[in-house]
Amino acid sequence: METKVDEEIHAWLQDLPNVRPDGEAKSDQFRERGNEIFKSKQDDHLALEAYSKAIFAAPAGSNALALGHANRAVILIRFHRYREALDDCQLALDGNYPETANKLKIFFRQAECAEKLNDAHTISSIVEGISAIAVNRELTKLEREKLQELQKLAEPKASNVSDQHATPVGDNLSLPLLKEKRNTSQGRYVVTMDPIEENSIITRETAVSFVPVYDPESRSSLPPFDCQKCARVNVIPFPCPECGRACYCSSVCRKEHKSLHRFECYGYQKHLWYLIGIAHLGIRSFLHGFGSIQSVALNASNSMSCYQQLMKLTECEENEFYQYGRVLRLVTNFDRMEMSDVLQYALAGYLLTIYLQHCTSFFSEYSSKQSHGELPTPDLVILCGALIYRHIGQLVCNGHAISELRLTSASAQRCMAGKGFEVGLGLLHRCFTSSRVFTAIFPRISMFNHSCDPNIRNHFERSTLTVYATRSVAAEGEIFNCYGPNYKLMPVHERKSLLKQQYCFDCRCTRCSENEDSFSDCYNMIECPAEDCGKRFAKQLTEQDLFNDFECIHCGKEISCEWYRIIVEPVPSDAKSLLRHIKECLDAYENSKRLLVGFNQSRASLLATILDHYVPYAAHNKVYLHSLKKLAVEYVSLRQHQFGGMSLEYIVGCFYLMDLLAMEQACEFGQASIDSNPAMRKILDDFCAALRMVGTDSRSLIMRYLRYYVTAKC
Repeated sequence: METKVDEEIHAWLQDLPNVRPDGEAKSDQFRERGNEIFKSKQDDHLALEAYSKAIFAAPAGSNALALGHANRAVILIRFHRYREALDDCQLALDGNYPETANKLKIFFRQAECAEKLNDAHTISSIVEGISAIAVNRELTKLEREKLQELQKLAEPKASNVSDQHATPVGDNLSLPLLKEKRNTSQGRYVVTMDPIEENSIITRETAVSFVPVYDPESRSSLPPFDCQKCARVNVIPFPCPECGRACYCSSVCRKEHKSLHRFECYGYQKHLWYLIGIAHLGIRSFLHGFGSIQSVALNASNSMSCYQQLMKLTECEENEFYQYGRVLRLVTNFDRMEMSDVLQYALAGYLLTIYLQHCTSFFSEYSSKQSHGELPTPDLVILCGALIYRHIGQLVCNGHAISELRLTSASAQRCMAGKGFEVGLGLLHRCFTSSRVFTAIFPRISMFNHSCDPNIRNHFERSTLTVYATRSVAAEGEIFNCYGPNYKLMPVHERKSLLKQQYCFDCRCTRCSENEDSFSDCYNMIECPAEDCGKRFAKQLTEQDLFNDFECIHCGKEISCEWYRIIVEPVPSDAKSLLRHIKECLDAYENSKRLLVGFNQSRASLLATILDHYVPYAAHNKVYLHSLKKLAVEYVSLRQHQFGGMSLEYIVGCFYLMDLLAMEQACEFGQASIDSNPAMRKILDDFCAALRMVGTDSRSLIMRYLRYYVTAKC
C-alpha cells in the first residue's frame, strides 16, 4: 500500500523539470548555426559542436534528429572519422529523414565511409537501400555508375573494420599473488605473497559499475562526451534519443547499454542523477547485479530472509555471484557514521526505490513473470531498497574516481588545426585539462587499505584499473592505496579530519603516526626578506594574504606581495604593452623566489599564471620565448616533485614546455636540437613515459603533436 511519503516522493519526481526543451526549435537553431559555420568555411570543429548540440536537443524520432545526424556526417567524413560518420548516416536513414532525394545522398555518403572501412557487409545493405529507391525514382547516369561500383565492392571478403569501442584486453602478464587478510585493528587488508619490484604491475581489475561525474553546469550545457558503456572519453557523442543526456561512443554501445539504461532514462530526462551524486552509482550497481541474485530472490519467502541469505553467501571473496558478490561484501561503515549521514543515505535509497516503482517498468516486469511461491513484489521492493541503500554506503568509502584528460570544447578553446583532430601549434596547454570523468567500483582493489604515502599508483584505461608499484614491496608486505589525502597535498590535521569524516577511521600510517608535516615544511616554506631576520617558517598562503600582504611570524614585519599583484594583472591588449608586461612579470617572479623557497606551491601557482597568460604570445619574441621556456622547466620540476612523474598533474604541467619547444622549432629560434641538450632530452623522454597514464585516444593525439611539432624538427 502506497504511503503518503511515497506519494509525495512520486509527485516530486514528476514535478522535476525536463532537461531537454520541448519541440524541434532548439535543435533547428543549432543545426542552422552549424550550416552557417560550414558554408562560411570557418572552423569545422565549431560546426561539429553545433551539429552535436542539435542532436542532443532533438526529440526522439523527429526530423530534426535525422537531419542533425546527416549534417554531422559530412564534417566527420572531412575529419576521416569514418566509423562515426557511418553511424550518423545510418541513424539519419533509420530516423524520420524527410526527403527521398536526399536519402540517396545519405546512402552514397554512407557508402564512402564503408569503402574506407573496407566493410563489404554494410556496402551490401547500402546497395539494397539504393536499389529500393531506384524502383520509384530513376537514377542519374552518375548514380547508376556508382551503384555498379558498390555492387562489385559488396561481394563477400574479409573485413578489417576495427572495433574502436572495445575494451582493451590486458597484457598476458604474470602478476604477483595477492592475499586478503583480516584482523581487529586493520579489518580486511591485502598483502603480496611475492616480492614486487618498483614500477611493476601489481594487479588489474575492470570496474563492476561506473557512472559519469557531473559538471555543475551540465543542466544548461552539453553533458561530458564519455561513453557510459565502454568508458571511452572525448568521443563523438551518440546520446540516447529519448533523454538526450546519456552519452555513447557509437550506436553499438548505445544499443548494448539499452537493457540497463531504460531504467535510468527517465532520471536523465529529469536531471535526477546529477541531483543525487554518488547514489547514482548505488542504483547502477544494483541494476548491474540484480540478474545474478534473482534466483535467490525467486525462492525467498520474505525480504529479510533473502537479504540475510545474500550476506551469508557473499562472506567469502569467491562466491556464486561473481563480481556482484564481491560488491555486496564491501563494508558500509553505517555503524560509524554520523546519524544524519545514515539518514540521508537511507532517504536516497528510499527515493530510488520509489523511482523504480513509479518511473520505470522494473517491478512490473518482475510481477508479470512471477509464479506462485516466489518473493512477493512488496517484499522485493523492500529488498531492492535495502540493497541500493547498502550500495550507497559502500560507495561512499569504496568508490574510485577515474581521472582522464578532458578535451576542451571548440567554442571554449579553439585548439584544433586543419581538417581533422590535430592540436594547433602552441595550443596543447589549452587543449586538455585533468578531470574526474567517472566514479567506479573496483571491489578487489577496494580491499587495499589507505596510507597517506601509498606504495602504488593507479592507471585507468577506460574502465580498467591497472595498479603499479611506486617502490619495491617485500613478500608479505601490505599494499597501500591513497584515498585522496596525500602527505604531499595537505597537512596532517586536514588529512586526518577528511579520512575520519568520509571513511570513519583514524589514520595511523607512517606519515600520520610520526606527526610529520612534510606538506607544510616542503610546499609552504617562506623566508622572511628582512635583513635583520631572514628566518624561515611554514605558511599556506591564501589569496587574501597575497593581495593584502602578511606578517613574518618571527619578527612581525610586514612582507610585501607587490610581485603577486603584478603577475595576476590582466594581459594587455596591445603588443607594446604586452612585451613590457611580460618583462615585469619575469622580474616579479624573480623577486618572489627570494621569499617562496624550496618547492613552495605558491611558486607553482605563479608559474602557471605566467605561462598560461604568455605562452600563446611566445613566438613573437625570441628572448621572451627562451625566458618562458626556463620557467616552464622549473614548473615541470615542481609538479614532478609534488605529484610524481607518473601523474596527470605532471603531464598537464609539461604541456606548457611542449608548446614552447614546438614554437621554438617552428620559428627556428632554437640554437641546437633537443637531442644535443641532455637535460631537455630527459624531460621529453620522461614526459613520453608518463603518457602511459593517459587513455589511448588522448595519448595518440598528444604523440601526433609531439612527432609533428617537436621531435620531427629536432
